[in-house]
Amino acid sequence: MELTDLLGALVEHNKSGNGYQIQLNSGNLDEIANRNTDVEFGDIYFTECSILNKSILCFGNGNRKPIDQKEDGTNLYPMEINSSMFIDLCKIEHIEEVKDFEDWFEYPSEKVINLYMYPQNNRVDGKRNVVTIGFMA
Repeated sequence: MELTDLLGALVEHNKSGNGYQIQLNSGNLDEIANRNTDVEFGDIYFTECSILNKSILCFGNGNRKPIDQKEDGTNLYPMEINSSMFIDLCKIEHIEEVKDFEDWFEYPSEKVINLYMYPQNNRVDGKRNVVTIGFMA
């Protein structure tokens, strides 16, 4: 998969309003993924994706609706409204559309993509971060 394909898929999925679920260095990856194993996080959820400064992919929750109101009418939002995740598009080495992902996430996904980042030590055989993006169904 090429970067333009990824960006097109993200734009189309934003229109659905279904959101994204993301994992970092998931245990679902094969050992041959050469992923970092010192940090892993499971499903985190975002409602939108955008591009900042032409090279930063930003996942966020800025379009979340209020969940309640105070007595004075002030809107109350969920805590994750300020959550964000940023990915430098220039640091992506390889993009893979995953074919067999039936139970990778807590909620169903219609598409799953792995972003293989360049190793931090600039060695081809170095360990890398792998960001897994689930396009929620």
